[in-house]
Amino acid sequence: MLLFLLNLVKGALQRELDDFFQVLHGTDVAERAVTKSALCAARQKLKPTAFIDLNRHLVRRWVHEVAVRRWHGLDVRAIDGSTLRLPDTPDAIATFGQMFPTHSAPATLARISQVYDPLNGLILDALIAPYHRDERDLLVEHLAALEAGSLLLLDMGYPAFWLFAALQTRKLDWCARVALDSWSVVRNFLAAGRDDAVVTLQADAEVQADCRARGWPTTPIRVRLIRVPLPTGEVEVLMTSLLDAVDFPTDAFAELYHLRWPQEECYKRFKCRVEVENWSGKSALSIFQDFHAKVLALNLVLASTAQEIVDDRRRNDSHPKQVNMTHALCAMKDALVRLLTRANPVELLRRLIEIVADTVEPIRPGRSNPRRKGPRLHGYYMAYKPCS
Repeated sequence: MLLFLLNLVKGALQRELDDFFQVLHGTDVAERAVTKSALCAARQKLKPTAFIDLNRHLVRRWVHEVAVRRWHGLDVRAIDGSTLRLPDTPDAIATFGQMFPTHSAPATLARISQVYDPLNGLILDALIAPYHRDERDLLVEHLAALEAGSLLLLDMGYPAFWLFAALQTRKLDWCARVALDSWSVVRNFLAAGRDDAVVTLQADAEVQADCRARGWPTTPIRVRLIRVPLPTGEVEVLMTSLLDAVDFPTDAFAELYHLRWPQEECYKRFKCRVEVENWSGKSALSIFQDFHAKVLALNLVLASTAQEIVDDRRRNDSHPKQVNMTHALCAMKDALVRLLTRANPVELLRRLIEIVADTVEPIRPGRSNPRRKGPRLHGYYMAYKPCS
């Protein structure tokens, strides 16, 4: 069951099952070994935490065995949230809730959050929760997966005094983009025309009450504000706990914050290539299983050494190259079954990494397209699964 759900299930359940057992048994044609009704009964016994635990084990092994990239000696962790479209079933609605658009029918959605390592390309932790949950509260749930001394990259939805107090208590650094009109210290900083300044955040009575209710300290917090001019002519302001201008110079922060972009690309890959919203079942349990299974399956592809091989082979090319992740995910389909069931999969793994490393795309810097904001509400049709 676990291996079947890891195999990037996207099509009709019975066809996926027949193809799965054809690969597993090495037969010439698909065979009817298990029915979809038997699968639906069996999956009731599988806890989603099985995939969570396996992903944590993968991350621990990867951190200890790979030459990890860091920024100025710090482990960078990009944290961001998103939403997923769910089946409109009573169980899913009761578990995750709905969004009520003004001009369309209610949509069943889940709130998700990821801790992503943008320098090394791995999902370190992932959560799926009811739609009404706040991204900042989900970040607090991620704290158990974050090591002291890590540097968090956060977008404008996260800055709050209580959250910074929580991060400071856990000895975590941060760099967050802040809205230009949300903090008086930011408005004063912009009015003064400065590019870099250390200021102190004070908690008013309402903020102090909020901190106490959450169990976090209310002591003033010293932060550093950095002005970053954008190519569009706009200005963004970053708020960070990294106060030392010698170790962390002002001109390094634009590049640092740009490391959030791989997190956005990871979400695009998760939704559009892995098709996480193409659920294999309608129950809340199947949603939890599919979500965490596809996080693990994506990580198994991301954790390969293919990109390191590409970097070494193509270092003299006029344009840097990157692995074509769409091809890599397609190559992993079914190959994952063989890898995890063979007594000695080393040769198969070597060949798989080799074909992935041979399929690359040039990195084209400076490209930009308008971003479509807001949740995608149409989803996938449960009764009309793709044939391939």
